[in-house]
Amino acid sequence: MTFRTPAPKSSSFRVPSDIGSVPSARHRVVAIVRTWDLPLAEDTVETLELLAGEVIANAVVHTGEGCQVTMSWDGTRVRLEVEDAEGCLLPQRAPADLDEESGRGLLLVAGLAQRWGVRPTPGGKAVWFEVGSCSPSPSHPSPAARESDLSFGGARQPVAVAEPGCGVLSGSRAHVTAT
Repeated sequence: MTFRTPAPKSSSFRVPSDIGSVPSARHRVVAIVRTWDLPLAEDTVETLELLAGEVIANAVVHTGEGCQVTMSWDGTRVRLEVEDAEGCLLPQRAPADLDEESGRGLLLVAGLAQRWGVRPTPGGKAVWFEVGSCSPSPSHPSPAARESDLSFGGARQPVAVAEPGCGVLSGSRAHVTAT
């Protein structure tokens, strides 16, 4: 029996500004991935669900508006982008005490995603992450990363890209300038 990698796929949906809509958006992400019938381990799907909830909640809470969720599969990884209308400033992790209930979402993204970052969009910014069963070397980013993260309207733009273990959340920002 020959194994075939599923063809590239994508899906997009809008999340309303109500924080109560985050759980259903998170479940919708999982439902979409399951309909795609991808070769992903169950723990990868669970990680996708957790991280989707974090970045969607951040967009809704910090902008007070809805957001656009776009998912794609490039044959290797699932990429999830959450676009909001809050300028293209990089998200910042606020210091969180041990007893606080929030402030650790981006730390989870940085620790669990294979890659993540933020890119400017015409109306604000998009925070994205990738999870999957395979991990190409950082010197060979996925096709989705090459196309959307390193250019913005054909102009040279700083874009934050983080690999696991990078210090993006510890105060030192990693910037890539598209050429």
